[in-house]
Amino acid sequence: MTLVNHLWQSTLVAAVAWGLCRAVLADNHPRVRFIVWFVALLKFIVPFSWFAELGRLLRMPAFVTVTQSQQAFEFVTGGRGPLATIPLRIAAVTHTSSTGSNSWPIVIAVVWSVGAAAVLLSWARSWWRIQRAAAGARPAGQFQGIPVLLSRTMKDARIEPGVLGIYYPVILLPEGIDEGLTDAQLRSVLLHEWHHARRQDNLTATLQMVVEAVFWFYPVVWWIGRQLLDEREKACDCEVLEDAPRDEYAEGILNVCKWYLRSPVPCVAGITGADLRSRVESVLRSERPAALSVAKRGVLGVTLAATIVVPMVVGRLSESAVFAQTQTANSFVGMTTTATKSFEVATIKPNDSGPDAPWRLGPPGRGSISIMNYSLRNLIVQSFRAQRWMVFGGPDWIEDARYDVVGKGPDPMATNPEVWEMMRSLLIERFHLKYHVEDREMAVLALTVAKGGIKLIPGDKGFCAEQLKQQHDCSDNLGHPFGVGMHNMPMGALALQVSRFAGRPVVDRTGLTGRYDATLTWVPDGGLPPQQLESIPKELRPQEVSMFEALERQGGLKLEPTRASMPVLVIDSVDRPTEN
Repeated sequence: MTLVNHLWQSTLVAAVAWGLCRAVLADNHPRVRFIVWFVALLKFIVPFSWFAELGRLLRMPAFVTVTQSQQAFEFVTGGRGPLATIPLRIAAVTHTSSTGSNSWPIVIAVVWSVGAAAVLLSWARSWWRIQRAAAGARPAGQFQGIPVLLSRTMKDARIEPGVLGIYYPVILLPEGIDEGLTDAQLRSVLLHEWHHARRQDNLTATLQMVVEAVFWFYPVVWWIGRQLLDEREKACDCEVLEDAPRDEYAEGILNVCKWYLRSPVPCVAGITGADLRSRVESVLRSERPAALSVAKRGVLGVTLAATIVVPMVVGRLSESAVFAQTQTANSFVGMTTTATKSFEVATIKPNDSGPDAPWRLGPPGRGSISIMNYSLRNLIVQSFRAQRWMVFGGPDWIEDARYDVVGKGPDPMATNPEVWEMMRSLLIERFHLKYHVEDREMAVLALTVAKGGIKLIPGDKGFCAEQLKQQHDCSDNLGHPFGVGMHNMPMGALALQVSRFAGRPVVDRTGLTGRYDATLTWVPDGGLPPQQLESIPKELRPQEVSMFEALERQGGLKLEPTRASMPVLVIDSVDRPTEN
């Protein structure tokens, strides 16, 4: 996805460059159009994410709220990922087994390597030919301060005149070139090559070759290369016409094309490149390019600024949106099996206090987690973001063996999904957990929105409102003896809580993507004696309704029984933990 983002962003810049050159700069000097195309080429080297990261680091003042920044973030990303490929550090949800492998990245890397090697090898062979020609060349004086060499090899291979080198350029001429050109024609050819050296065209052509080698598979890069070649030759033509007769220069170009072949590599600037007919017609017309008006300078300035500033603004928005995204990131959407991240330090200790003793489960925060008196089966259920009814197999002892777990990750800014991924890695490493994922059809309860609509309080308007305005993390599941509760949590978290009382998996089909506050209470099946109800503090006293009624009356939700094919985790084997 990162590569796709980079390519379409670069293609957009190339399209803007084409529009500017065709509609705005068509009658201006070719060197201006060359600069525009060169900027479009550099976009393939410089991702927008660099400017976005700069925007983040500069701490540009935020001019939108967290909620607005999340909306902007979702708009520019299409709901799929960052426009400027900013790493969000949010663990991906996958339904593949940890034992599976994906060979596609290897195949793609091999194909790319072969293509890049073929392009580089082709250029290396051509470069070797030019180097051999230069090695056997003899000095022939200087032209306006640049050494001139005559090469017998270039004459035999019929290679056109060209400029070799970047920092110390020399003009290479085939021996005997003066025999087919008049003095005026030869001077105009030398003047053309001199302007190539003055413009540092070999340096820009080398950068062009690097981009073409890296993105050899992308036609837009080669198209930009052709535009650069065309404009650099026309730019030199315009410069030559300031000092040389147009007829002599046009005939000199045609004679060189008649007797010699084009330079085999772009970084050896010659004279016969680009559209020859168009160039000769332009030379003969001797039309002077129009001056760059103030309006056109403004258009170029605004376009260039937008290319840099817009990603920086998106980067700043994304900093707020990343926070909002972590608030809306739902690690309860389904089973998650990725296990590449690990804790830096982790301890596991058996807890023999028994199931009735106090227990604690996180929540994870600041890249770490602390769990007390939790059964191994429940550790597996929580770590894989599954429901209890979706984990099968394992020895009997995992129901009763309880543990205290403390883990600290390398990044204090790691998100909750990343911490749970570290927990999965810990289970695999220390408990030697082996498992597989399969689909099973089973009876489930679908959590949907009731007819009257949702009655829960949005998370940014509830208990966590003030903390969220200050961009502080605030979210939690609330333990309740007679129901479920949460602050600023996604609907998947509510479905997970309800499943513990429902006796079967609960599937979130509300379609709600936000976060909510909820406190839903009900009387357990069989009811409670009046005296027991009176003994419960008023704020914890449940409403005398069933779970199904509580969901609908208090939350605007309902549970509908159905069947569905669900991914389930099957424990193949697991051991008691290794020593700390």
